[in-house]
Amino acid sequence: MLKTLLAGFCAGAALCASVAAEPLRFAVFGDIQEETAEGHAKDLALADRINEANPEFTIFVGDIQGGGPCTDQQREEAAEVFSKIEGPLVFVPGDNAWTDCKLKGKGDWHPLERLEKLRETLVPKGQSLGQNPMPLTQQKGEYRENARWTRDGIVFVSLHMPGGNNGLYPDRYAFDEYERRNEANLEWLQAAYDEVTSQKAKALVVLFHGNPHWEDIYWRATAYRDFKSMLANEGAEIGVPILAVHGDSHIFRVDKPLKFNDGRTRANHVTRLEVFGSPERGYVMVTADEANPEIFSFTAVEVEGHPGQ
Repeated sequence: MLKTLLAGFCAGAALCASVAAEPLRFAVFGDIQEETAEGHAKDLALADRINEANPEFTIFVGDIQGGGPCTDQQREEAAEVFSKIEGPLVFVPGDNAWTDCKLKGKGDWHPLERLEKLRETLVPKGQSLGQNPMPLTQQKGEYRENARWTRDGIVFVSLHMPGGNNGLYPDRYAFDEYERRNEANLEWLQAAYDEVTSQKAKALVVLFHGNPHWEDIYWRATAYRDFKSMLANEGAEIGVPILAVHGDSHIFRVDKPLKFNDGRTRANHVTRLEVFGSPERGYVMVTADEANPEIFSFTAVEVEGHPGQ
């Protein structure tokens, strides 16, 4: 099933009038959580479908397993899926394979040990995954999974911001880790804003896993509040459209849900794309084209629908 939607903005009339030689096309998918041999086979087939579409690169926006026990097998099977992608693939972590691994039924793991395993397998230094990896600028320090690259005048930035209230649980380890990661994410997002300004980029794409509860009022204390405030306020100041791409709640949608801190005024410079998630299986092809007044368009390729549909 194909669904095509348009969303986005031009940065100005002159930009709208310019015509790019070839539109940029990239694929996004996430939340592959069917923890069975049959599910793994379907995920491998999904990689084949993405290859048939021949995107410039692919981004996986988190969650390589569902609610079952945290195992090395889930990580290794995800690595097999990603290795089938013929072009570059950028991995963004979710919550199920590390922050949740101390919960009942998930195994007696320390989450930071699980996170380090993810980095060892799925976050190579200085480059992406995929059969033909591309170079990435990675954040220095603890969170090298935060990456940045530029293609055709568009800056891309990934942030380690998983679902489950940004990985914040009511214990000291989780709070301390969240504070470090949140600070790193905000610094990395600011670095992306600076990159947009210095390069005179035409758009910014921000990639992360967790649904940040866009509809929440600003003063509600959630672990996504700082990010949403920065996306709305400082994001408006850079003067280009921002595409925010995430997974987590498993609903394909394109909309403009972010509001400024007054809780009333919509932040129209930000478009949200959420990708499919288990039990639905598919990917979204994003096209960025200066000849399109909306810049971004979206083709959702639903390989397998919800069994209840």
